[in-house]
Amino acid sequence: MAPPPPLETILIERLSTGTVLLSYNTPKRSNAFTPQQYDDLREGLVWAREEAEVRVVVVTGRGRHYCADRAMGGPSDTIEAEVRAGAALSAVLMPFPKVLIAAVHGASIGWGCTQLSNFDLVYAHQDAFFQTPFMQLGLVPEGGSSYMFPRVMGRVQANRLLLAGERMSAQQAYLSGLITEVVEADSPDAFLAKAVEKAKIIGGYSAEALLMAKKLIMDATDDFKARKAAGERERRDILIRFSRDETKASLAAAGNKSKAKM
Repeated sequence: MAPPPPLETILIERLSTGTVLLSYNTPKRSNAFTPQQYDDLREGLVWAREEAEVRVVVVTGRGRHYCADRAMGGPSDTIEAEVRAGAALSAVLMPFPKVLIAAVHGASIGWGCTQLSNFDLVYAHQDAFFQTPFMQLGLVPEGGSSYMFPRVMGRVQANRLLLAGERMSAQQAYLSGLITEVVEADSPDAFLAKAVEKAKIIGGYSAEALLMAKKLIMDATDDFKARKAAGERERRDILIRFSRDETKASLAAAGNKSKAKM
């Protein structure tokens, strides 16, 4: 049994023989992703994929929020670096053969929201909320959401997030099909404990049966060629939009607003 890799932005914890927890560990920036965090998540998932005993991977965020989009601005945090890191993560995340569970509390914004279509089960605290502010920033959908959200939620519900940029409550996300269940709890820690108990039950099932069942489900419901093509189109258009002056102005204004709040 290989030990989990030491990662800069993600903590890995064994919950039981068959279940591990990956926690986004940059709570001061609300777990907003940098290229490094994309790389760390990919490395953590590769480790879990190769560990024979691991059957279920739970992903959550430390602190007040699950994941509040992206955090750019450092000298190495360019959009080109993010696109490359995101593509490398998608190559592992999309065909991930083991059970993936998201435990969402607080904000699930942008990439924090679009990533959820890659999970097999998504549990959300009653106070969680979901939003993709692409239009407000002059951007386009990312993370394969232009393909997956309409398939998962239906086109008109998906467009509440992708075109209108509306904020969805946990209950609204549940009714739209984005999440599996709203889990009532007095605190995020109590919520995570409930989600972990669900994961441990699944982690006690036959490893072979889980692998076979997930493959059957993916083969019947997912078109990886079309999904990959959608991701490539998104990455192309993201780079185009980031080159526009109006987008740069919108992002700068959003960054200044965020700094003012802090």
